[in-house]
Amino acid sequence: MRRAWPVFVALLLALPWPAVGQETVADWDSLRSVYDYDASQPLDAEVGSVEESALFVAEELSFTGAGGERVPALLIRPANVERAPCVLFLHGLGGNKEHARAVATLLVPQGMAVIAIDAPLHGERAPESLEPGEMGARLAAANGPLVNTVIDNRRAIDYIWTREDLDGERTVLVGVSMGAMLGSIVAAVDDRVDAAALLVGGGSWDLIVRQSQHPVAQRLRETGLGDGETLARVEPVAFVGHISPRPVLMVNGTQDAIMPVAAAEALHEAAGEPKEVKWYEGGHVGIPPALLAYVTGWVTEQVAEPAAAGN
Repeated sequence: MRRAWPVFVALLLALPWPAVGQETVADWDSLRSVYDYDASQPLDAEVGSVEESALFVAEELSFTGAGGERVPALLIRPANVERAPCVLFLHGLGGNKEHARAVATLLVPQGMAVIAIDAPLHGERAPESLEPGEMGARLAAANGPLVNTVIDNRRAIDYIWTREDLDGERTVLVGVSMGAMLGSIVAAVDDRVDAAALLVGGGSWDLIVRQSQHPVAQRLRETGLGDGETLARVEPVAFVGHISPRPVLMVNGTQDAIMPVAAAEALHEAAGEPKEVKWYEGGHVGIPPALLAYVTGWVTEQVAEPAAAGN
């Protein structure tokens, strides 16, 4: 999983992010409507290779996503759970659905299934050759890959609800880095998400670019940032508060040079209650094992079956 982080750094900071302030944020109905889609469109889901063991079943699959594009996905579920609750996992920039395997090692033993897609321009959907500058231009396009990533993850939730061996009514989102940022949008616009764990994410794109210590950020600071119209629609600060009253857990490093503390704090402040913030002494990678164990327990708790009356 760690091999993707250098790619994440280069691509994130190569984006021509405009400054996004409160004055650029449209009203909630307008923002939410950006992520509307035709839920009646057939998923046409297909299951490919299946890997089985005594503990889990891993399925490579695909379904129809935003704009009719096929979305590759990976589902890993416990082998002996009749209707497993689900984690929708969103990978970081430069990552792919295979990173869900690391998450599954923590959650499948707890009786939970994990599903993840390849976001546009990632994994099986990545072009054979794409320069970082071109990647940035595509990602920053209005109604482009960032918006489609959110819609494709909503379609993944649609798929969960078609499976008799999965419990769509118990779904938690876990996002890492860019996956946490876009995950805050998915959870805000789709109330089928019961709770969200946002790991090493942040808000305020302009803060990320202005305060990151990466040399590419310095170059962007020298060349200047554009207006905020295009990326206001993917600004996590404008969305995360609308997850409330569903629970949110946010985890960040105090020495993160990639996701600046100020950007993390902007997301924390914008989130509604109930919310929980956990800091660790470290950078963008390497969440301490004890904290990962806490996140695992928190996620599991969100989908626990209610105790029977009188127990």
